[in-house]
Amino acid sequence: MRKVKLDSKAEKSTDAFVDVEDSNESAALSSAHSAEILELEKEDTLTDEHKSLIKLLKQVFLFLPGTFLLFFVSFGAAIIFMEIVVFGRAFETLPDDFPLQFALIGLIILLGTLMTWFGLGDIKNRKHFAIPASLIVTGALLGAIVKATANVFDLADKMLDNFSYLIYLLPLALIIPILTKSVVERKTEDV
Repeated sequence: MRKVKLDSKAEKSTDAFVDVEDSNESAALSSAHSAEILELEKEDTLTDEHKSLIKLLKQVFLFLPGTFLLFFVSFGAAIIFMEIVVFGRAFETLPDDFPLQFALIGLIILLGTLMTWFGLGDIKNRKHFAIPASLIVTGALLGAIVKATANVFDLADKMLDNFSYLIYLLPLALIIPILTKSVVERKTEDV
């Protein structure tokens, strides 16, 4: 058999595969490639904009109403608890449909918990359950304080008579869950 000698020069081998006679074609290919890259980058920024929009919508339509629900219901539940346990109100003075009202309060607390948890936190992260829990504890503590000090402070007495005065405590109810989320996320980063 005859031995074949291969040419190993790089110039001749690249010339065989790439014809560089027309530089306009290669320029068109490179500009088309860069245009595709720009479109991909544009799509990536659109998803970031959509993520921030979705995050804002979750906070407006889930977190804020959930916060109102949890705060008002836990505030009222604390007042009812203080009436029954601390001040000794008899069960006979409660309405006949109190068990139904109690179940409705539990359902509203569950709904508000899920709304707040999904609106501000991540539903998959169980540590973000601290967000609605902090709101429930805040509402219950403020309800107990208002009920205990109703005879001393006029504003506390007005809050018991008319729940529209709770608007003064609402900024606190909005700040506490956000602070709780930052503390929970800081602790998960440390671990």
